[in-house]
Amino acid sequence: MNSISIIYTGGESYYLELGKDDYYTAQPEPEGVFLGEGAKTLKIAGQQIKENDPVLKNLFEGKSPDGSTSLRQGMNRIREYNLLVNPETKEPVRRADNNRPIYLNRFEANQIKNGNSDHYSKRLTKLLKEYQIDDPEKWLTTEKHRSVIGFDNVFSAPKDVSILWALAPTQRDRDKIMGLHERAVRSALGYLEEHTTIRSGKQGVKTEKAKAVFATFTHTTSRDLDPQLHTHGLMLNLGIGKEKTGTLTNGTVLQARYASGMVYQNELRRGIEQVYGVKTYDQPFQKGKGVSFGIVGISQETKDSFSNRRRNIQQRIDPGMTAKQKRAEVLKTRKPKDKSVDSKALLKQWQARGREQGFRWDKVIGQQHSQDIKSKTDYRLFYREVASRISEQEKRGVAVRDHHVATAVHTASRGKFGASEARNLIAGFKKQLLKAHPHKNGKNAYTLNDLGKKALNYRTIYEKATHILKELGKAQYKNRMLFLYATGKISGRDYKRYTEGKGLPTSTIGIRVYEALGFVSKKQANYLISRQQQLKLQDTQKQQQRSRKPQKAFRHVPITKMTNFEQRGRSSSSREQER
Repeated sequence: MNSISIIYTGGESYYLELGKDDYYTAQPEPEGVFLGEGAKTLKIAGQQIKENDPVLKNLFEGKSPDGSTSLRQGMNRIREYNLLVNPETKEPVRRADNNRPIYLNRFEANQIKNGNSDHYSKRLTKLLKEYQIDDPEKWLTTEKHRSVIGFDNVFSAPKDVSILWALAPTQRDRDKIMGLHERAVRSALGYLEEHTTIRSGKQGVKTEKAKAVFATFTHTTSRDLDPQLHTHGLMLNLGIGKEKTGTLTNGTVLQARYASGMVYQNELRRGIEQVYGVKTYDQPFQKGKGVSFGIVGISQETKDSFSNRRRNIQQRIDPGMTAKQKRAEVLKTRKPKDKSVDSKALLKQWQARGREQGFRWDKVIGQQHSQDIKSKTDYRLFYREVASRISEQEKRGVAVRDHHVATAVHTASRGKFGASEARNLIAGFKKQLLKAHPHKNGKNAYTLNDLGKKALNYRTIYEKATHILKELGKAQYKNRMLFLYATGKISGRDYKRYTEGKGLPTSTIGIRVYEALGFVSKKQANYLISRQQQLKLQDTQKQQQRSRKPQKAFRHVPITKMTNFEQRGRSSSSREQER
């Protein structure tokens, strides 16, 4: 996953210390390194970063690596903004058209401080009258905004991968796993750079593509001295365009967070499976924002024994707490860095703990053969899942952007596709299954087109057969009820209750209550619930059919041949009709 933090002026000291050899323990950790196309342009790509590195310090200040020239202005500036804030509600006065706060210039602020309303500007007088502010001095508030100097993208390996690294039998295996992690990080940073832009044009209304500069620091240990592979992908707030350098468009960086995290997860999962033949399984994130993965053979007891921080957090968190209170408690569990621990001794402790929990390296690796990992993909199922995730975004009223499509594709990939193949899948999906809606800012929003909606309804032969068996089961149940009614063992009222749900509650909770009270059996309750769900689904499908145009047939075409996708679908259906 990728957890991102915004670095403001004054916060650079923490990152200047990331180059220390003893960042977490007394033994050397891998040193930091500069990456990115921007770093190549500045001729520092691959250069090592040490504690209080002068090159990194100059970049934080908006200067060239040697400090001789300025690359951008305002890197260390603290700006003051004056605005009117309601002293009771603490809400600022906002514009009616876009709900943004209304800022006063320094002359208007001084006019209010002087207290002479005769000298107020026309704009200020109109503003006070419009919002009925009698005592503007009580409303006047000054906010200090520190400049953004960078973005800290922390790419953390799943707990299972960190445990696999810590309990590897040889240093060679640990180096391999570390290499897979760093390769995945580079893929994620590559995605971020693909979407790096700076502002251009008058007042920065337009944007242009730019090269990014990254300072990366890889570490292996948490503050609680548990194994935790993670890399700080520090993205300097400095983009290098064709003709100018400037600040990054913050919104684009933040929007790319989840997608870049899924690029990392997908690449790491693919590498671990291919190199070590492990079996993995999905571990969805909260709110459907992607999927992490676990490794078969690493027990929950083993994970718990290497999760000291999580245990400490769970002991302090109460379900009734607000999100702000929970964050405060989480920060209280954060221990200071321990620089007195010998990493070799710590590694021996981890190995001993793993043996106590029954971890067996040979039982975890080699569970899959290369032919199993490279097994043929059912692209129709893949497209269905991506379309389903896009559809969920639409239902929530969220505008589907490029990053949402990328997140959906990498989530559905589950390590099956490499970075370049995933890039082709994203482009093909947008071209064939989505309808683009251009925005005035030059970016597109997307909705599923007719072919994309058709992909949602695709079912495999197994799914169709399962559905048929369920329907047969329901028919047998109904016939049995009919037999009981015909032989006089149940009344006509009971027959309608058990087969049509008449006289019974229609909600799942209500039916379960009737089951608990003994009015219906468990089998009857299950039938009634499935029947209610089926009726709702039929109503939804009928509404869709009324507004839906005739759709083209949906079939799989390899991504490299997705041109004329719809024509191939039509030719397939026509061939079936001829047969």
